[in-house]
Amino acid sequence: MMKIAAVTALTLTLAGGVALAAGGHGGERFARADTDSNGAISRSEALAMSTARFAKMDKDNSGTLTPDELGRHGGKHAGHKNGKQDVSDEDRAARMEARFARMDADSNGAITMDEMKSAAQKRDDTRESRRAERFASLDANGDGTVSESEFTTASVDMLFARADADSSGDITQEEMRAAHKAMRDARKADRTK
Repeated sequence: MMKIAAVTALTLTLAGGVALAAGGHGGERFARADTDSNGAISRSEALAMSTARFAKMDKDNSGTLTPDELGRHGGKHAGHKNGKQDVSDEDRAARMEARFARMDADSNGAITMDEMKSAAQKRDDTRESRRAERFASLDANGDGTVSESEFTTASVDMLFARADADSSGDITQEEMRAAHKAMRDARKADRTK
């Protein structure tokens, strides 16, 4: 279970590379990542950002991240309330209706305790499977920990795969915003499944 929590934290941290650089309120985070102030984040700037994140997470300075260290690093994303994006009442109601329909297996307009337990188990199984796959993809040598090299390589590669739309080797603030929006839209689509 600790490994699962750790994978969640790592996933949030990796995804946070896009969120971090996208920034809110005038792009302060983007500006911090853009150390040469040229209006774009280069691979070397992204690597420096990722290396700093790794160092912050590596509490015992061992050069590797354990599931415990990853778990302690998890947290809320900036620009979100209680870890979730602000959504309209209309969107929230639509999500609740869809969630209710998924849980109401016999479509009788009521959710029994068995239906609730079944839905919770299905959700937990899906999450556990995704987390295990993500961890395995990051733990390149399969030793049960994520080294600085594994972490920074995955972070930078993921960031550039998602955000460097023109494959220039640099990520502009516009590309970062577009990648951030695409991630939000994908999460929103996942919630409706």
